[in-house]
Amino acid sequence: MDNLVYLSYGRGPHVDELVYSLHSALYMLGPDRNSCRITVYTDNPTALRDLPIKIELLTEKTLADWAGPFDFNHRRKIFAIKHALKKFGGRLIYCDADTFFMKHPKKAFASVRRGHTLMHIGEYHLYDSCARKLADFVQDHHLRNQAGQCWNITLATAMFNAGVLGLDEADIGVLDEVLHLTDQIYPHVRIPTVEQFAFSVCLHRYTKLRQSYRIIHHYWPPERRALFRGQLSRVLHDCSIPSSEERFRQLWAKRPSQTIRDRPFKSPCERGLKKRIYVTFWGAANRTGMLTPLKRIAAHVGFLHNNKSVE
Repeated sequence: MDNLVYLSYGRGPHVDELVYSLHSALYMLGPDRNSCRITVYTDNPTALRDLPIKIELLTEKTLADWAGPFDFNHRRKIFAIKHALKKFGGRLIYCDADTFFMKHPKKAFASVRRGHTLMHIGEYHLYDSCARKLADFVQDHHLRNQAGQCWNITLATAMFNAGVLGLDEADIGVLDEVLHLTDQIYPHVRIPTVEQFAFSVCLHRYTKLRQSYRIIHHYWPPERRALFRGQLSRVLHDCSIPSSEERFRQLWAKRPSQTIRDRPFKSPCERGLKKRIYVTFWGAANRTGMLTPLKRIAAHVGFLHNNKSVE
């Protein structure tokens, strides 16, 4: 049996998002509901009591252990997926709460098998400005896998969104590599996308990685998420609406739509000559030991420029 897994802890508007995502999955499954086991890992099952799903109750200790010594929330995702694969086996798709299915889940599961994994969408490369802090760290440190071998992480390394993750039980060992890489980076670069980067690197290295954005929509951008949360609160808690099907129908009309931002990034060759020159120069400087001196020069030039501007 295929497994659809969610992780939700605490209370807040994300619980309404979770309920809607579950409704979307159940609606798209239709008469095939028994073909997919839906499991929610949570410490707050009250809002889910009327749904035909399985609950894995989380304790405070479990949540703390999964977050690790640096209390990294997204680290828990790795453990929830590993626990589900160990307990249930088969194929698994994990979804964040702020997602919904646009097509039958079987279309996503079809891409998951031994050596074939799934993430939501390719968003950007390490050389993009939004990843500069992470790029600087991985270029300056020799990150290693569990066997002690150095990762070959370049500025052209792609970052995929981890709002959706699909793995087969045969690839459960890759999760240990994801955890190992996450724990090497997060103590030094405390940004919420470290686990996402680790998933991107490891799944791309050890499996054939595909995207799921045409089947499952992840509406994480804050402006769209905030607007839809208002609709969720109004409809899901309106006692005059007679059924869950009617609630889903009303919310479907108000769902966040996909935009150009929800399409995969272009390949490095399509990003233009300037980007390619930058990546090539950075890589050559790193290999020859010139990267650190060049960074110092750039920092010094920037300092002089700023002081001149102040004068």
